[in-house]
Amino acid sequence: MIHPSVTRRWVAVDHPGWRQAHASSVLAVDGGLVAAWFGGTREGTPDNRIWLAHRPAGADTWGEPSVVAAGPEAHWNPVLAHGPDGALWLFYKRGPLISRWATWFRRSTDGGATWTEPAELVPGDAGGRGPVKNPPLLLPDGTWLAPGSLERWDGEAVWDAFVDRSTDGGLTWSPAPVPLDHSGLRGAGVIQPALWRGGTAVHALLRSTEGSAFRSRSDDAGRTWSPAEPTGLANGNSGLTVAELGGGAVACVHNPVAEDWGARCPLVVSVSPDDGDTWHEAVVVEDGLTPLDDDTRRRPALPPPRSFSPADAGVETTGVGEYSYPAAAVADGSLVITYTWQRRGIVEARVPLSLLHP
Repeated sequence: MIHPSVTRRWVAVDHPGWRQAHASSVLAVDGGLVAAWFGGTREGTPDNRIWLAHRPAGADTWGEPSVVAAGPEAHWNPVLAHGPDGALWLFYKRGPLISRWATWFRRSTDGGATWTEPAELVPGDAGGRGPVKNPPLLLPDGTWLAPGSLERWDGEAVWDAFVDRSTDGGLTWSPAPVPLDHSGLRGAGVIQPALWRGGTAVHALLRSTEGSAFRSRSDDAGRTWSPAEPTGLANGNSGLTVAELGGGAVACVHNPVAEDWGARCPLVVSVSPDDGDTWHEAVVVEDGLTPLDDDTRRRPALPPPRSFSPADAGVETTGVGEYSYPAAAVADGSLVITYTWQRRGIVEARVPLSLLHP
């Protein structure tokens, strides 16, 4: 059941610019919020664009979304971040295949009102450098760590994660692999890390094909990483995200389903009081049962079995019963979450931090 203190509202839904919308990112900017996602016919189709919307400080609703990146090939997985230079950065993938996509970026110095021309993050990239889903982590010394991953789909799929490291404000990047022993795995591996700082270490929580999230850590500011190992946190091979809560506590927003390509419902917040050693489920954000509004055309639904058909060109799904790919930011005493709603749009949820610190 969704806690009565958790509020939800539409960022955008059933827009004529897409049949499916997915993979949002959210960031607190100038006292308000900025969100980005990709939308088109379905994953991997050339009409997928990166969409952007603003909710200014004090506003109760989101503004009309607009296209911020488009072209003749599929666009995917936008990631918003505050850069070391103080600018707002937008990273995103371009390309028809996940195994060959490249990372591009734009920068804004006015909170997302105007943007620089698109540029490739690492020239010649094929496979995706920089962040793949979750935002980079800025360390106190100015080092920028971008959580990345590579997916190989030729023959048997093989997935691996890495962390791209920049010490010059994002001008150049150096990848550091996250070691993973594939010999004992039943599936492709791990992708899409989410990073946070805990004490003197940097931690990574990773999506996996194994029924649980995996974890790695770095004790040298992201230069090297420990072998990724499973945790007790359920993960059904769907994107997750994390947010630091302070005092060694960290929140993870995820679908708590321990099955590869499992149902992406419900969507919950789990909390670790000890930098990821242990986890407990704290709050349900989406249950597939509770409507957001009174519009009968927008009824929630529970997921049918076997809803996803994955491939290098993207996942094929109707989106029915899917509430997934969360992004999160701490703002105004709340954990602000955006997520995919049945592939028809993006929802913003607010969870009071008091619910995460019992």
